[in-house]
Amino acid sequence: MLNRWMSAGIVALALIIVIGMTTAYAERSESEGEKLEQLIHTSNAAMDQVERMIIKWQGQGTGSAEEQAARLSEQLGLPRPVLGSQTGHDVYRSEIQAEGSRAGILVNAVVTGENGYYVIVQLAGNRFTELSELVFLHEQVDQLLANSEVEATWNLAVQGTGTTDASVSNQLEVTEAKLSGQLGMHAAERYTDDNTASVSYRVPELPTAIQSGSDVLNMQIAVHQDHDKGSNRITLGFPVITIEY
Repeated sequence: MLNRWMSAGIVALALIIVIGMTTAYAERSESEGEKLEQLIHTSNAAMDQVERMIIKWQGQGTGSAEEQAARLSEQLGLPRPVLGSQTGHDVYRSEIQAEGSRAGILVNAVVTGENGYYVIVQLAGNRFTELSELVFLHEQVDQLLANSEVEATWNLAVQGTGTTDASVSNQLEVTEAKLSGQLGMHAAERYTDDNTASVSYRVPELPTAIQSGSDVLNMQIAVHQDHDKGSNRITLGFPVITIEY
C-alpha cells in the first residue's frame, strides 16, 4: 500500500516504473500539455480551492550531470546551477521560486556514475499561477529532455482545501462524489489513520499510470486534517501522490 509518508527511495523507484499512459489512452494523440490540462481540470472539480500544484519530470541520462543541469537551467531562464550533495551524491541544482502569476522551476541533476545522471525538473504553481504558463513550461521541459535523449516521465500533485467541519472520511466521500460523475473510478488501495484518509484508484481514461503490485493506478486522493488551519487539506496525485500530504 502507498502509505502517507513515502521515502525518497520508494518514490524514486515508483517514478522509474511510471507508465507513460494507460492502454485506453495509447491510441490518442494528445500532447503532454493537453494531458496536463485534463488532470488540472479534474483536480479543480475535486476541491473548493486549489492552493498548490507540483509537476515533476524525471529520468536517467547519459553524459555530464553538470552540463545537463547548466543546459536546462539556461534554456529555462534559471541561474547557473550550484554543486551540492544529497545522500552521498553530487547534485547540480538551480531554482526560481513561484511568485505572483509566475511558476516556480527547479532543476536537479544527480551524478549517478562516471557517465550518468538522474535529472529532475519540477514546476510549481499556486492559485495565482497562469495555467497557460504551466502548460507552456510543461511542454518545453518535455521537448528539452527529449532533445537530451532522456527517457523521462512526469507526475502531478495538486493540493487544496475542503470543508472545515467534515471528518477526513466524510471529506474523502464528498471528494469522490464530485469526481465519480466524470470518471470511471475503481478503488484499489486504501490507507487510514486518525487524521488522514487515502485511496488509490484505477481510472482508465486518465493519461498517466503506475504499476503497483497487480494493479495499475491512475489517481490517488488523500485528505488530511490540518489542526493548525482548522480545515481539511485535499491532495490529488496523478498517478500517485509524491509530496507530503
